[in-house]
Amino acid sequence: MKVLAILIVIAGLVIAIAPQYTNCEAQGGTMPIATTAGAGATLSPVTMLASMQMSVAATIVPKMKCLWSARGALAVGVSLAVAGAFLFFARRKETRRALGVVGALLGLSAILLPTSLIGTCGSAGAVCNTTMRPIMLVAGGLAIAASVLILVVNEIGRDEIVAGDDRATGVGAG
Repeated sequence: MKVLAILIVIAGLVIAIAPQYTNCEAQGGTMPIATTAGAGATLSPVTMLASMQMSVAATIVPKMKCLWSARGALAVGVSLAVAGAFLFFARRKETRRALGVVGALLGLSAILLPTSLIGTCGSAGAVCNTTMRPIMLVAGGLAIAASVLILVVNEIGRDEIVAGDDRATGVGAG
């Protein structure tokens, strides 16, 4: 049980850290923005004002989808690592069950972030599609598998002896 909790912590840390360095913006990628005015064009005052507004708007570069997926992965990964740490110290069956369900849901969230919730860049060769997305899918799958395995082991494991239960202790038969 402790090994699975450590596996969940490691998966959470991978989900939190790896996307921060494998998204397109961390690699220096930018989104191209087209401008309307040429270098030596003669502009009327109205066109020049419109061009200035366009250049101001061009300096505000919208963030890429993979950056937002990486930021979401940070929240999911840290939460998963904390749930795994709590699971490492959990002693009660109900606590392990609840943390197993939480771990499975967070693992599912890690899979859904780059695939359908936020997504990644449109280019198939982008680093977010070749590195970040597979890392999140594998780490999320490991978190789900470990959490489900914890749930199964928890349910088929030995029940704790309830104090005062004569059948469990064999005391007081008669």
